[in-house]
Amino acid sequence: MPVAWLAAIAAAVITLGGCSSAPFAGYRNGPVTLYIGDVRHVCAAGGSGNRGCTMRYPNGRAEVYCAEGDYECLAHELRHVADPTWQHDLDDRSVSAR
Repeated sequence: MPVAWLAAIAAAVITLGGCSSAPFAGYRNGPVTLYIGDVRHVCAAGGSGNRGCTMRYPNGRAEVYCAEGDYECLAHELRHVADPTWQHDLDDRSVSAR
C-alpha cells in the first residue's frame, strides 16, 4: 500500500508541475486576461482540440487562450467575450449572432 500511495503522489506532483509552468504569456485588462502561447493543453482540458478557447467565471472574469501569431483565433475568441450570446452556426462554416 505505501508504494502505491507514493506512486500516486509522485504522479500528481509531476502532472501539476507540468501544468503550473505553462509556456504562455498572460496580459490582463480589467476582467479579461489574454494568454498567448502553447495553450493546447488548457483548451484540451475542456474537451476541445481547438486552437483556442474562452473560459468564463461566475465573478465576471474571462480568460482567452490562443496560440502565438494565430490572429484568426484571437478575433474569434474575443468575439465570444464581446458578445456572450454569440454562437457558432451548426454548419461550422459561418457565424452569426443569435
